[in-house]
Amino acid sequence: MEGLVEVAQYNTIIEAEMAKGRLEAYGIDAVLTDQALARIYPGATHTFASIRLLVKAEDAALAEEMLKPLEDD
Repeated sequence: MEGLVEVAQYNTIIEAEMAKGRLEAYGIDAVLTDQALARIYPGATHTFASIRLLVKAEDAALAEEMLKPLEDD
């Protein structure tokens, strides 16, 4: 995952997948990490680890701008 930077963290798979889908709809490749625990025990991400959304470094600024409305809700 060299060259990727974190642009957001989410506590649920649904939120993470929606954000990833939004970026990919606009042509920004995105990767979700640290989601295994959330798939097994959905409540655990609040306590142990968040699901991380990563993009290429050159896409980070645009990705963060595109995700702002989702985070402000």
